[in-house]
Amino acid sequence: MKKISAILIICLVVCMGLAIFAGCETKFGPIGTTEYKDSPVINNGGLAIRQGNYLYYVNGMDSTSNITKPEHNAFGKASVKGSIMKSKICEDGTLSETAVVVPKMFYTSATGGGFYIYGEWIYYLSPNTKTDNKSNVLSSESVVFRTKIDGTKTQEMITLSSNSTQYTFTDKEFIYFEGNVLKKVTYTDTKVNTKSETIAEDVTSALFTAKTNVVFFLKNTDSKVRVNNNMYAYVGGEIKQLTTDTTYDVEGDASADNLKRQYTFALISYDPIENTLFYSKVINSSDASKATSTYAYKFDETFAFDKNKEVRYAITALSASTIRNIGGGKGILDYSAAQLKVYSPISETANKNETKDGATLSATGATIVTIEGDYMYYVISNVLYRIEYMNKDAVVQKLSDDAINTSWLTLSVIDNYLYYIDNTYNYMYRVDLKAFVGDDNNFVLAKGEIVSGTRKATIEQVKDGDETKYKFTYVADDANEEGVKYYQVPKFMTEDDLQKFAEANYEEEEDK
Repeated sequence: MKKISAILIICLVVCMGLAIFAGCETKFGPIGTTEYKDSPVINNGGLAIRQGNYLYYVNGMDSTSNITKPEHNAFGKASVKGSIMKSKICEDGTLSETAVVVPKMFYTSATGGGFYIYGEWIYYLSPNTKTDNKSNVLSSESVVFRTKIDGTKTQEMITLSSNSTQYTFTDKEFIYFEGNVLKKVTYTDTKVNTKSETIAEDVTSALFTAKTNVVFFLKNTDSKVRVNNNMYAYVGGEIKQLTTDTTYDVEGDASADNLKRQYTFALISYDPIENTLFYSKVINSSDASKATSTYAYKFDETFAFDKNKEVRYAITALSASTIRNIGGGKGILDYSAAQLKVYSPISETANKNETKDGATLSATGATIVTIEGDYMYYVISNVLYRIEYMNKDAVVQKLSDDAINTSWLTLSVIDNYLYYIDNTYNYMYRVDLKAFVGDDNNFVLAKGEIVSGTRKATIEQVKDGDETKYKFTYVADDANEEGVKYYQVPKFMTEDDLQKFAEANYEEEEDK
């Protein structure tokens, strides 16, 4: 007996060692195929990603408060709400062969968060299912995973202390910012490390941007006679120091403590398409006229910084949440007010902004979806609109009656479809931006649809004591019995949400 126990202990130790070396592995699937593993990936870092002829997406936004027991987010047992789905894209743009590829909740509250696909692997975060010494599930922590695109293997990397930890994935490493330290976890096609490595310490601020893995960060000077900070970029596995203590020094001026040559930077936003960083800086001089200004810098592939190529846009610090780079040197679009405004470059000595007024929206608080040509597509109060954004006389066009949630992560456009979390049930929906027709004689609003699909059913009201519930009977797609009311019921929806769906739709039918 003792001999058997000893052998068992040795086996457990060996298994634990292998788990530490290779990461925790779980099998699931197969779901679809891996035939498009070498295809280009569209929209990495969003909530919906296309790779070849497959669409991968998060099936809605669930709450971590619903995970009160480990099994509530156990691999293969988790709710379909928040799981990552996989659908085949047909030639006409419709979706088929939909299935769950990651049967765990994807969740992060980090600004710009999302999941990524590289080759055969899906990279994502999920709430921790471990418990503390009082059996409370540690769902406020995140665990980093990757799963094969056909669901046949899952590997665990590392646990983060918070759901709000800023992060990104590259094809070689997971990068994250925790406790003033920029860190990474590396991996290959076959193995993952379960220990993190330090990229940079004493980091005061880091900028992670949705849909890119370039990370900008700030550090204070090491000099005891200076008060400036400096900008850095971590890209391609290397740290690029953008500014140094001497970047703004003037030849012949040897004064190391000249405050007029020392700047404090703040990172605002990054446009990965234009490879342009927006930031503010202020001279650390006591001169009251030296206020904080907004700048932009367009990098080349080397990420070298030349102070003579900085572009000043505003005499104040603009807000990351209300500006967007128009691109092509056209300026910065400011949508902080109902009337849109475009900032043009100004000189270093300018004491006023150079702006041009654009269209006027119906209200403030817009979330920009995309800008295509002359049109800006945006959401205000959960409603989708578009407008000719630089036409002061433009009229706002409402595109859809569907309620769009803008409270969680970024909206994504893939192949003319806007992917969003609906504001009623919090599942992933999509709407074809080209389906809207604005002709006076043929006005058609675009209609959203749940991405995971529906199936045909009848709904019956049943009594459960004093409570009214709804019974679903699923039928063939071609069922057409006379006098029977059929509904298109979401396929991948929790039972609680199905009851809400039935209550809303069944009552609507009764009222007619």
